[in-house]
Amino acid sequence: MPWIRVIREDEAEAELREVYRKIKEQRKGEKIVKERSADAPISPPMLHSLNPKVMWHTAELMWEIMRGDSRLTTAQREMIATVTSAALHCRF
Repeated sequence: MPWIRVIREDEAEAELREVYRKIKEQRKGEKIVKERSADAPISPPMLHSLNPKVMWHTAELMWEIMRGDSRLTTAQREMIATVTSAALHCRF
């Protein structure tokens, strides 16, 4: 549970609801995307849910890092993220 107040998708209104929609649209082709339950882990962009513009730009940055053009494969980038998260005791 983050110490930062987070507005989840089911509570979002107006601009934030649109940001959640855009993120979902952006990632709809991802094999790992699944319906998030109310108790799903908080994703890094969601930590910025009080500022929808920042949340969107954070999501875009993460997407570019993980899925943009690179000499590393997507699998290699995911492995780096997994090892980093494990080393930092982060469940994301």
